[in-house]
Amino acid sequence: MGILQKLLRRKPETAEEPPMTALSVLEELHQGRHRDYCLYLRPPTHVGTVPQQPAAELESLIISAFAPLVVLPVEPASPPMPEEAFVTLADSARVLWVVPVNSSAFYGQLKLLRDKGQLYRCIFLMPENGTFGGNDWPSAWAAARTKAAELGIEFSAYTAGGWLFRIDKDGKACTFRPIANPNVEKIARALEAICEQMQ
Repeated sequence: MGILQKLLRRKPETAEEPPMTALSVLEELHQGRHRDYCLYLRPPTHVGTVPQQPAAELESLIISAFAPLVVLPVEPASPPMPEEAFVTLADSARVLWVVPVNSSAFYGQLKLLRDKGQLYRCIFLMPENGTFGGNDWPSAWAAARTKAAELGIEFSAYTAGGWLFRIDKDGKACTFRPIANPNVEKIARALEAICEQMQ
């Protein structure tokens, strides 16, 4: 069953369940249990010099648009998550949501996804300028784009309105969907359109 069908058919989590964390999902996987989820490579609490709000409006909208698929956030912490743990979470995720940032921890994760052939299952977010706590995304994106190019991954130049997109088999950004003036319905349609193109 494809990614899109899983997004549409999965039953929502019950309110009684404990909060899902990377550690709890790893424990479930090691016990032979599996749940559907979106692995979210979330920007760290601070990108550059501008503090971020943990529950940014755009982030909340995208999480709602993924529903009923639950979103499991993982920050590129320092020290980073062990490679084996990250690969296990990525391999088991239905889809991955990635916000590129200019950090060595993030690029270590991006390289692992490339090496494991998982980039095709990633939905990348170019954040609209001013989102995620008002970060200076034009500068941050330019740096992230330069570092990604060193891995053979071609992001497009920054656009103020922001985009959701994917990476094709040649490592180039494609299937762009705009997210300016976002709402849940608009983002959900964009996610579905991108998932339909994943091979």
